[in-house]
Amino acid sequence: MQCVVGTIFIIMLFKAMTISPTLAWDTTFNQMTRLSYTHWYRLHRAGNRIGCSSFPSSVLTPLSMSSSPHPNWEHITNHQTSKTVKLFKSIHRANKAKRSELGLTVAEGIRLVCDVLADEASRRLVRRVVVSSSVLQNMDKGSDDYQQKLYNWIQVLDQESRQGKTACFINIGSDKVVEACSGTVTSQGVVALVEIPAPLNPLTLEKHVHDTTGAPIPPFFLILDGLSDPGNVGTLLRTCAASCVTALVLLPGSCDVWNPKAVRSAMGSSFRVPILDMSRADEKGSLDQLLEILEKSCGVSNQRVFAATMEAAGDNASLPHYGIDFASNGGAAVILGKEGEGLRSEVRDAVEQNKISTVHVPMAKGVESLNAAVCGSVIIFERMRQLQAIKDTL
Repeated sequence: MQCVVGTIFIIMLFKAMTISPTLAWDTTFNQMTRLSYTHWYRLHRAGNRIGCSSFPSSVLTPLSMSSSPHPNWEHITNHQTSKTVKLFKSIHRANKAKRSELGLTVAEGIRLVCDVLADEASRRLVRRVVVSSSVLQNMDKGSDDYQQKLYNWIQVLDQESRQGKTACFINIGSDKVVEACSGTVTSQGVVALVEIPAPLNPLTLEKHVHDTTGAPIPPFFLILDGLSDPGNVGTLLRTCAASCVTALVLLPGSCDVWNPKAVRSAMGSSFRVPILDMSRADEKGSLDQLLEILEKSCGVSNQRVFAATMEAAGDNASLPHYGIDFASNGGAAVILGKEGEGLRSEVRDAVEQNKISTVHVPMAKGVESLNAAVCGSVIIFERMRQLQAIKDTL
């Protein structure tokens, strides 16, 4: 088994050297790291079958088998030479294409990492946790409620990893190590590498979703048309999670939802809300493609797709958000344009051709516009109000 993995490593390194000798080592390490995260348990089982019990436990086994969790977790002592730290840094610096290639994003902060670990589905996606020794000491003391919860969930992750239910490594580092892995100015002492979920297949979209009580409700989609601010995207993801939105859809030019800044702003909602990424589709045909998907797969007709505008009066006046029946069995979708620039020409053309409808949020005189995340949240929660009003009459 050692020979097999060593051979794979040499082949990867040789290929990388032919492209860029200076980047060869880091590229090969990143590829091997992702391989080990995803397949460590498969290699372990294969090694057992062919009698390779001598395969290094530090590579095969993510966590110590000790009954006492953190004393035997691997320590990272040098933030300048650690390959784990370099991997975190590369993900923070990476563009969308590179993050997709690595298949990893970063979650950081006590509350966010705790929320990710508390949800079973997202916990299975965690590949590495790095926690500072100082925070770990506070966890032991239970000085903070969320720190204590995080401590408990890390122990759950520890147990599941040792049982082979998930593939995750846990490291203890100094404050400098965790700060180097972090994308914020002031680190909270814990960061995690999380695998990016598989892309959503539009053919699997349900015609109905369920509310928090399990009751079926009509589908509703939030469509981002070039929204580029990670903070706004993260805020809207939280709104979607809180209001049972069927899926968030990304059209060309939209922010990468797996940008660590967007993940941090979403506070775990990135892993709970289905995301249909059409940002790589042909820019001129992306809307038509989406409209076809919504109608054929989800039963949402074109006229039930509403582009958010600021046209409150005149010949092109749109309907106020409270004047639209979002709770109709036909479902609905709302399109939000880019901050400062508004909707792309493709969407505006669809509006002018009456292919889709429009909506606006009424505002007091003299107010030019609302923040994109605020506007979207107001519309989405109007739908929730309508759904609740229907339930109250039953």
